Amino acid sequence: MVELWLLDVLKALGKFILHPVLFLSVFLAVLTGYYRVKRERKDFNTRLLDGYHDTRVLLSYGIVAGLLFSLVTIGAGLVIPVIALTLIGALSVLFALTRNFHLVSAAITVGFSYFLLVTVRYFGVEIPYVHTYMDELNLGLLSSIMVLAGVLTLIEGILIKLNGWKHTSPRLIKSERGLKVGVHQSKKLWLVPMFVLLPGGNLNLPFDWWPVFTLGTQSYSLLCVPFLLGFQQLVKSSLPEIAIKQMGSRVFWLGAFVLTLAVTGFWAPMFSIAAGVAAILGRAWIAYRHRSAEDSKPYYYKRQSKGVMILGILPDSPAEKLSLGVGEIILKVNGADVHTERGFYEALQKNGAYCKLEVLGTNGENRFAQGALYEGDHHELGILFADQDSGWDRHQVS
Repeated sequence: MVELWLLDVLKALGKFILHPVLFLSVFLAVLTGYYRVKRERKDFNTRLLDGYHDTRVLLSYGIVAGLLFSLVTIGAGLVIPVIALTLIGALSVLFALTRNFHLVSAAITVGFSYFLLVTVRYFGVEIPYVHTYMDELNLGLLSSIMVLAGVLTLIEGILIKLNGWKHTSPRLIKSERGLKVGVHQSKKLWLVPMFVLLPGGNLNLPFDWWPVFTLGTQSYSLLCVPFLLGFQQLVKSSLPEIAIKQMGSRVFWLGAFVLTLAVTGFWAPMFSIAAGVAAILGRAWIAYRHRSAEDSKPYYYKRQSKGVMILGILPDSPAEKLSLGVGEIILKVNGADVHTERGFYEALQKNGAYCKLEVLGTNGENRFAQGALYEGDHHELGILFADQDSGWDRHQVS
C-alpha cells in the first residue's frame, strides 16, 4: 500500500513538471515583468525591480501554501474530476492573457468552471472528446469542485496578506482635476501546486474511517496540479501594506464562507450552488467595495504643502540604507526646507559628503535620517517622489 502511494506521488510530480499550465504561467509572469519595467521606465526613467522579479514571485509563496494545503485535501479524501481540473486550468490561462488579474481569482475560475459543468450535466449537452469524463460526474464530485474553490480562495487570501503588498509598483497618473499624483499597483501571479485525488486508478484509502467527500468512487489516482492564482489592486488613498492586507483578510474570510457552504453541499446539493454564487459575487463585491472606497477618498501620494513625499525607494540604494520608506515626507535636507524634487537635490548638493534629512514618518512623528554620501550619490539616491518631473502626463486614472 505504501509503495503504491509513493509511486503515485513520483508520477504526480513528473506530470506536474510537464503540465502546460506550469510553462504558460512562467511565460505570463515574464510578460508581466516586461510590461511593468517598460511602464516604470516611462514614468521614472528607471525601473525598481528587474523583469524577472514577477517570475520569482510566481515560484515562491504559492508553492509552499499549495503543498501544505495538499495535506488537508488528501487527508480529507477530496476527489476532483479530471474535466474540472482541465477547465480550471484553461480558464485561468485564458483570463490571465487579458492581463486583468482580477479574473484569475480562484473564486472566479473555479466558480465559473463549476457552473459550466453543472449546466452541461443538467441539460445533457454532448461535447465531443470529453463526454466520457462528463459521464463520471455525480453530485459528490460536483460538490468537491466548490470545496476546492473554498480551499484555493483561502490560499489566495493568505498569499495576498503575506506577499501582495510587498514590492508594489509606483505609478504617476493624472487625477480627475488634472493634477499629478502617485499611486501604487500590486499585480501578481502565484503558482499553487496541489496534490489531488482523481476518480479511478490503483489507489485505495488505507483506513475505513478515512473521510471521503465523494459518492460512489472506490479507487483513486494521484495528480499534482499547478493552479494559477492572480491578484491586482490599485492603491491611491493609503499605504499599500494597509490596503492590501485588508483585502487579503476579506478574501480569506470569503474562502472560509465558501468552504463551509461547499462542505454542507455533500448532504444538501443546493448549498454547493449557493457556494458557487457566493464565490463569484463575493469576490466581485470585494473588488468593487475597494474601488469605491478608493474613489471616495483623497489621493495619498501627491504634492505636499510642506516637504516632498516619497513614492518609491529603489532596492539597494543609498535611500534604502538611510531607512527611508514609502509614504514618508522629507521636510528638510541639511537644514533647508524643501518643497519640490528640484529643491531636494539642490539642498542635497550643498554638502557633497554628508546629508541630514528631517523626515515625517507614516506614524506622524518626525525623525532624522543621516549618512555619508559618496561621489555621484546625490544624483542616485534612489528616491522616487510623488511629484516626479518626468513622464507623468502619459497616464490617466483608470
